[in-house]
Amino acid sequence: MKTNGRMIRRRRIELGHGMNRFAALAGISGAALSRIENGQRQPRPETLKKITDALGCRINEVLADENGVGSEVQSEPAA
Repeated sequence: MKTNGRMIRRRRIELGHGMNRFAALAGISGAALSRIENGQRQPRPETLKKITDALGCRINEVLADENGVGSEVQSEPAA
């Protein structure tokens, strides 16, 4: 399971959280969060669950597809 760190960062910022404040909210270190967001580390499943719980989203919303790109849901164009 590969995460999209940029998606995690974007959602964190959208919620108005700084790095260390959000890390504390998620129960992880700021250094660990930084490495995850920068793609230098993949979180363990239990850490990913803590992050997504703090973000208020589901795990699949921050997973990367096979090309390493976020698996964001694309909406159909209006007819």
